[in-house]
Amino acid sequence: MVYRLSELAERVDGELRGDGEITITGVGHLEDANEGQITFADGPRVQSLADSSRASALIVPPDVQVKGKPFIVTEDPRLAFSKILELFAPESRPAAGVHPTAVLGANVTLGENVSIGAHAYVGDGTIVGDNTIVHPLAYVGPEAVIGADCVIHPQVFVGSRVQLGDRVSIHAGASVGADGFGYLQTSTGHRKIPQIGTVIVEDDCEIGANSTIDRATVAYTRVGAGTKIDDQVHVAHNVVLGRNCLLCGQVGIAGSTTIGSNVVMGGQAGVNDHVQIGDNVIIAARASVFGNLEEPGIYSGYPAGPHQEQLRAVAYTRRLPKLVERIKELEQTVEELRARLAETDN
Repeated sequence: MVYRLSELAERVDGELRGDGEITITGVGHLEDANEGQITFADGPRVQSLADSSRASALIVPPDVQVKGKPFIVTEDPRLAFSKILELFAPESRPAAGVHPTAVLGANVTLGENVSIGAHAYVGDGTIVGDNTIVHPLAYVGPEAVIGADCVIHPQVFVGSRVQLGDRVSIHAGASVGADGFGYLQTSTGHRKIPQIGTVIVEDDCEIGANSTIDRATVAYTRVGAGTKIDDQVHVAHNVVLGRNCLLCGQVGIAGSTTIGSNVVMGGQAGVNDHVQIGDNVIIAARASVFGNLEEPGIYSGYPAGPHQEQLRAVAYTRRLPKLVERIKELEQTVEELRARLAETDN
C-alpha cells in the first residue's frame, strides 16, 4: 500500500508541514524506520532519535522540532500512528458462511455475514450476531448469545449461556464460562458446588490469549463495557468488573470481588476474594490486595497500600542494615559506659 503524506495527514486530522506529495510505503519504529516509512516521536525526550531517524516522515506533537523532512503535527502522535497502522495492516476477514467441517447444533441463529470456521462448534440454540467471526477450532456452547462484530479466535471456549456484547474479541486459548472454583470441605473430601450461573461480557471488550473468566455460582460474572484483559489473566466466579478497566498479564482476581470502572491492574497483581475496589484505582504490578480500596489513587506492595507510603516503607527497609550496625555500636558504647560507672562506684 502506498499513501501520499498529505493523505495520511488528512486521515489523522493532523497539520501537514513540508512536502505532502512524498509517498509513504510503510511504518516503523523511531529507532529503525527506513526511507519510505513513517514513524512518530511522542515528546521532547526522544528529540535526538527524531533528529537521527531515517524515516521519510514523522508524526510529532507541537513541542517536537523536526529538521530536514516533512512531518505531521498532532496533539496525540500515538493515536495518529495507531490509525495509520490500521491503514497499512488491515485485518483480513474470512469469507462469510459456515465451513463444511463446522458443527452447528439445532436451532442456531446466525446473523448476516457471519463466518464459522473449519471444525468450529456452535451449540444448540445459540445466537450469533451480524458480522461475527468464529474462527476454526473454536467452541461456543449451547444457548450462548454472541453479539455483532465479535471475533472468536481459534481454540477459544465460550461456555453455555454465556452472553457476549457487540465488538467483543476473544483471543486464542481463552476460556469464558468454565466452572468457577467452588468446593465444600466435607468428612469424605471436597464436594463440588455446581456452578450454574453465567458470564456476561459487555460491548467493546477484549480478552487476551489463555485468559480465563469463570462462570458464576448462580448469577453472573460480569466484565464491563470497554474493558481490556491481557493474556493469562484469571477472573474468578461472581466477580464484577466495571467499565473501561485494564488488566495486565497474569493478574488474578479471586471470587466475588467487585471492581469499579477505569481500574488499572499491573502485571501479576492479585486481589483477594470478596474485596471491593472503587473507581479510578491503579494497582501496581505484583501488588497484593487483601482489603477494600475505595479511594481513587495508586496502590502497591504487599499488602497493597497507598503508593507513596509504600515507597517510604521500602526506603526505611533499605536503611535497616545500617540501623542495625548503628544499634550494635550504641549497645557497645552503653556497655563501655556501664563498665566505667562500675569502676567509679568501686
